[in-house]
Amino acid sequence: MAESPTDGKLTIRPLTAAHVDDVKTVMKGTWGSSCWDLFPRYSAAKQRELGIGGGGPGTAEAKRREVLAKLARRRKNSAGLLAYQGAEPIGFVSLGPRHDFSVVEKSRATPPVDDVAAWVIPCITVRREHRGQGIAVAMIRAAVVYAGKRGAPAVEAHPRVSGKRVHDDFAFFGTKAMFEKAGFRQVRGVLPRLPKGWVARVTMRRTIRTRAAPAARPGAPAARAPARAPRAGSARTQRSPGKAKSRGARHTAELRELLVLRRAGASKGHAKKR
Repeated sequence: MAESPTDGKLTIRPLTAAHVDDVKTVMKGTWGSSCWDLFPRYSAAKQRELGIGGGGPGTAEAKRREVLAKLARRRKNSAGLLAYQGAEPIGFVSLGPRHDFSVVEKSRATPPVDDVAAWVIPCITVRREHRGQGIAVAMIRAAVVYAGKRGAPAVEAHPRVSGKRVHDDFAFFGTKAMFEKAGFRQVRGVLPRLPKGWVARVTMRRTIRTRAAPAARPGAPAARAPARAPRAGSARTQRSPGKAKSRGARHTAELRELLVLRRAGASKGHAKKR
């Protein structure tokens, strides 16, 4: 089932265990073909523990496919979304809660901005022959919808500042302009004092509106609206019946006295005129 509307023949849907090989197809010819969306998720030590470290085909490659398939089977959220042109896989966007990506969480280039439990998009890839058609932006928007349905308060990314073309091995961050088109705004600029040679990146965020409270079940009693808290010093502040009655009586007496004084003043003024 598509997580976003079909745009012509373009369909974007969550990655499933049965389609993990489509990720490999999308990333063919790039560094990502050996990554399988796993390197941002696990530290080097964890990769060795899982048996997914090292490069090239072989046992590690089969193990990576197995690990990604396991991530895709999770009930709460998949590992990302795939874009299809008809039946052909043409794009992939990695997505998940920040704590899903150990490298992102611990990197000096991507520290948290605040305490918002934002989901992150660590990488996005579109096959070379399908670029320049707005597919990446469509996938980013679909990722926001997908995350929002699963309770994410916001989605963040750390794209390159420059929009210049770079080698595919460094293009997976996406660009600032790309995320701006998808409705993201910059919440942090390029961090200072990063190691020489690191890509200049900014932090972009798309805040997701809080969903309305679910409707009451048919036949269920209507919930009472919570009582409004009285303002400090307001005459409507709740008091004990005795005190309220006493204060009310004093207030009435004060009004009567004020009325008498006004009438007396008016009489004196009238007498002077005469």
